[in-house]
Amino acid sequence: MSQPDIRLGLIGTGTIGKMHLLSLAALRESKLIDLEISAICDIESSTLKNASELFEVETTYSDYQNLIDDEDVNVVYVCTPTNKHRDMVIAAAKAQKAVFCEKPLAHSGPQAQDLYMITKSHNIQAAIGLVLRFDQFLVHAKQLIQKYDFGKPMLAHIRDDQRFPVDYIYASKWRMDRSIAGGGTLIEHSIHDIDVLQWFFGPVEHVYATVNNFNGFDVEDHASLVLTHHDGCVSTLDSVWHWVERPNERRFEFFFENGYLGIKLESDKRYVEYQLKGERPVKLWAESVNTTLIEHLDLDEQNLSTEAYETLTQVGSERYAALSYSFLKSIRDQTEMVPGFKEGVSAHRIVDAAYESADKAARISLS
Repeated sequence: MSQPDIRLGLIGTGTIGKMHLLSLAALRESKLIDLEISAICDIESSTLKNASELFEVETTYSDYQNLIDDEDVNVVYVCTPTNKHRDMVIAAAKAQKAVFCEKPLAHSGPQAQDLYMITKSHNIQAAIGLVLRFDQFLVHAKQLIQKYDFGKPMLAHIRDDQRFPVDYIYASKWRMDRSIAGGGTLIEHSIHDIDVLQWFFGPVEHVYATVNNFNGFDVEDHASLVLTHHDGCVSTLDSVWHWVERPNERRFEFFFENGYLGIKLESDKRYVEYQLKGERPVKLWAESVNTTLIEHLDLDEQNLSTEAYETLTQVGSERYAALSYSFLKSIRDQTEMVPGFKEGVSAHRIVDAAYESADKAARISLS
């Protein structure tokens, strides 16, 4: 019996690692792509044992180098705290193994750039976990912009709030330690939002930011950014970590010359709404957009199994499945992966500029 095309090894079986394992297992069972989860690795034996049993992975390691050296592994997923990314990505690249790395790539733009150049020099496929590019509501919003005459973008705003990621589904407090995470809500969480703003509105030329620490942790819990894009559109981002016992929420408001787009994510009531000049507003819930990713990934809905359909339409987890499908397909077909490390570096540059702006109380140019 021949081996699967994709033989994965995943490092880091904590919260985010399990999210990826769940989606990878769903992709495997749905037969959307020929893959096997060959090995997993974690320094915490109890966490590793739990993941091994849950996802039926027999080969386990406590040392990431042993996983990378495993000849049965040809793709490496790095799902560890940020300060571990560099060594693991470099080791995978030197072993000529495609690598997926969770966001943020590193603690700074120059560090992220170094990783990008290393993967380029070794000619390997490299992807970053900017999963919002595969959120069905955001993808649908992009399609609406392409379909209708919204006109020139004028103003974009994202408000992103999240309960401090130290309890509930988060089993550890490392995100509150700057030496591990590199920063707080801006780099660790809202690098997603920065990527979305560039995805929708193009490159950023200028950054002005305010960053605060209200709760006394080692990292910021609030950041407000004003970004000026190359075409003149202005976007703003407000990101906050808090202690309020409410659902996490992302709200997007995009204003154009001829229309408006609004998206609400993370909460239990997700939707995309839009209104064109001279027309009535339209609001679309999950059932109206749930085939968006199937179309986006160029799949034929009529030929999908029930398992494959459910994998790509389940709100929340669909992002991870679609991102991994796109990445693994790019490896199989030898095509460029987006978002790759290049897009990660671009987002990191804006994060760096925001921290610099807050420190200097000045607008920072990226040109």
